[in-house]
Amino acid sequence: MRLLDTVVWGLSALGRVAPVFAEKAELARIGRYYATQSMLVWDPATGRYDPSATPSTGTETLFDFYARVVRGEASVERGDHAVF
Repeated sequence: MRLLDTVVWGLSALGRVAPVFAEKAELARIGRYYATQSMLVWDPATGRYDPSATPSTGTETLFDFYARVVRGEASVERGDHAVF
């Protein structure tokens, strides 16, 4: 988390000079949020996160997607979301 905090801080500081870095700092903040927050539904009755109660869509896992990328069957198009 310190690494992400440092990246956010550094990009935010550079963002005062060049707006492009401010945009990257915002992406880093978003990444930090998703790295630290659970995406599962909390079940207060059991006091645990419940994967079966968590809504989901699709059937392909991230591992499956990366396997397709490695085989050349898929590509990663980041477009405006490219950090560097």
